[in-house]
Amino acid sequence: MKYFYLVALAAFMSCSSGSDSSETGGSSFDVTAVSVTNADDEAPSKGDALSIKITVKNTGSQPGLATITPKLSSSRFSDYKNVELPSIDKQLQAGETAIVTLELEPFFRDAYNGKHYALGRGEYFMESILINDQPDNSYSGRVFTIKSSNVLLVPVLYNGPYLNKINANVNIKTYLQNAFTRKVELYSNSGTYTDYDGGFDELMGVKQLFYPIQTINVSEHPLDDGMCEKAIALAGETLGLTDDWKGPVGTQPENHGFDYLMVATPDSFGGVACGWINVQISGLFDFDLSVNRAQIVMIHETSHLFGAPHCDPLQGFVMCAGEKHSKYIDKGIYVYHTDSKNQMSNRWD
Repeated sequence: MKYFYLVALAAFMSCSSGSDSSETGGSSFDVTAVSVTNADDEAPSKGDALSIKITVKNTGSQPGLATITPKLSSSRFSDYKNVELPSIDKQLQAGETAIVTLELEPFFRDAYNGKHYALGRGEYFMESILINDQPDNSYSGRVFTIKSSNVLLVPVLYNGPYLNKINANVNIKTYLQNAFTRKVELYSNSGTYTDYDGGFDELMGVKQLFYPIQTINVSEHPLDDGMCEKAIALAGETLGLTDDWKGPVGTQPENHGFDYLMVATPDSFGGVACGWINVQISGLFDFDLSVNRAQIVMIHETSHLFGAPHCDPLQGFVMCAGEKHSKYIDKGIYVYHTDSKNQMSNRWD
């Protein structure tokens, strides 16, 4: 009995000895460095895809397969700790050192817990790197920063019938990009027009990246409340936030790095901007199921979040009966009134 106890204790002590390397058979792996850049090998800015280069060495006496899984944390955003990134497999010979690269888009899903994240501005660090499910926490290049830019990271919750109802004939991401980059014009009080061939985004000096997720129709959410409240509850559940989507307008730390929330519904009610909670809901009009009309609703509601008033000084512009303008009727061009544009700004960072 005494002999068995000593053998068991010796085995426990052997397994408990601390190490930053992972051993599999005769192979032993150690991460020595991490480098995070954009695709051009420069410091990343908001909206860039990340190129995560991980230097790993097989310090053992036998070849082996290393499954490498980075864990990412944010210093700025809450509920953004030990977020599991996709794994990379690498076969290494005994004594071999290699650099493996993970390309990470500005939007991603944690495969472990199903939550969705965006790479917003701020400081990040590699909390740890798993090698064959064993954490390695000692390596250079642990901390990196994503710089600010004019990019906006926008989750879009949509219901499938939205596109079908208006016969959009494109996927949702293309539809969204087309909506915000289609030509607009700006009317001045002197009666002149300025063209913005790059659409709303060019007018506002931003570049919007959209992250569509198909969900139930927001109006069918079981919460017994208004559409805005249903939208933020649906977003909290869909994105995996710790609570509802948070406002007011501006990049909020509780929203996993996303900027503002867009919800698209096939319901016929037009749309609504909920500025106090940083969300716009774009619906349709059953009496006009054209793509032109559906997209002007989206532009209109987003403009409210940018600060546009509830109506222009004159009708016939985007913020007040934009479908009545002759340029819209003849060519499908959205026209902004300069008085409304002067109240709009990028409120996210």
